[in-house]
Amino acid sequence: MTGLVVGGFFAVVNSSANAADTIKIGLIEPLSGPIAAVGIDAQQAFETAAEQINARGGVLGGRMLEIVPLDNAMSAEKTTQQLKNAVDIGLKYIIQGIGSNHALNIIEFINKNNKRNPDKAMMFLNHSAVTTAFTNELCSFWHFRFDANVDQKVAGLVTQMSRDSSIKKVYMINQNYGYGKSFQAAAHAIIGERTPNIEIVGDELIVPFGKVQDFTPFIAKIKASGADTVLTGNWGPDLVRLVKFAAGANLPVQFYTIYGGLTSSVAGYGADAAKISLKQVNEFHENHADLSADSVAFADAYLAKYKDTWYSDRQRWLIEMLAMAIDKAGSDDPIAVGKALEGMTFQGPLGEVEMRASDHQIQMQLMVSTLSGKYARPIMYKGNDFHMAFASDGVISREDTTLPTTCDMQRP
Repeated sequence: MTGLVVGGFFAVVNSSANAADTIKIGLIEPLSGPIAAVGIDAQQAFETAAEQINARGGVLGGRMLEIVPLDNAMSAEKTTQQLKNAVDIGLKYIIQGIGSNHALNIIEFINKNNKRNPDKAMMFLNHSAVTTAFTNELCSFWHFRFDANVDQKVAGLVTQMSRDSSIKKVYMINQNYGYGKSFQAAAHAIIGERTPNIEIVGDELIVPFGKVQDFTPFIAKIKASGADTVLTGNWGPDLVRLVKFAAGANLPVQFYTIYGGLTSSVAGYGADAAKISLKQVNEFHENHADLSADSVAFADAYLAKYKDTWYSDRQRWLIEMLAMAIDKAGSDDPIAVGKALEGMTFQGPLGEVEMRASDHQIQMQLMVSTLSGKYARPIMYKGNDFHMAFASDGVISREDTTLPTTCDMQRP
């Protein structure tokens, strides 16, 4: 799969008259295996964003952007192999976001590579790996995160929960790896700080990435706890199965999630999603009333091309901000581009976002929304209409999602 993907890319590059001038951007994601649907969605998104920039003339007066898909099949060994491939190819930019364990691997690999080979420096552009430590104690000049981190997302969820006086008891269930543990720690801290009246009545860590097939024991424990709300960072099959088992058991709770709105997950819930109350926190859903015109136009183009509803607007602004930084730097040199990205602002769907210079963590607004049968535009995935969509519950301001950092940034 990897060889085919990389080989296909070079066939495209070699057919271009400007191949030598193309700025190649590696995308390391699972393009095969049980999480492949999420990785392929990311590939589609970044290719669409790059195509739009190329249609406007590219960067640096005419250089095109190319996305180089590098399949890691959600394997740590394959992530390392693809990083070595990226070095051999001469890539200066790596995009990744699916799986914080892989993101940490990339951060450590690039830190070492750039120290040993400063003339072949690489930069990591992180679209969704949200473990907070990456922009705190593990921060690096070579890493930029374009998504809110776990603490910011949990702050958004808890802020919205504080607006609902019916929430009294919360059960937490998360995946047992860096990201899930980060969610767990943030939830304990922020619930205690912002909603001390809410009691945490359960706290589970599960084996991640689709290994749990039967959620019946967890559903029984949630029901026995008397919880009225489940707070979870689960994603992919670990969330889909949790939701489907809860729906099958008629569990009387509402779910506050980070990734409940992934279109591939909505496809996985099917009709069961209508049996529960499912909420998500993110930066975009197309039925929100006050979105920026650019984000809506991108969503329309993406739907027309792939028959998929647009979900991760941060992927659009990652490529747009990279292009702006390359033009601002007047070069594709990662050091110059990195310095240009620091403090850069961009008009996101809900207002201005900013790449904070002190830790390379994007600062942004968020919103919480509920999956509903009342909508103007339905969620579509691979041409299928699921007859449901998200409706906004509330917007979380930048002030409520801006948190302090412990980063001590070391710049080259």
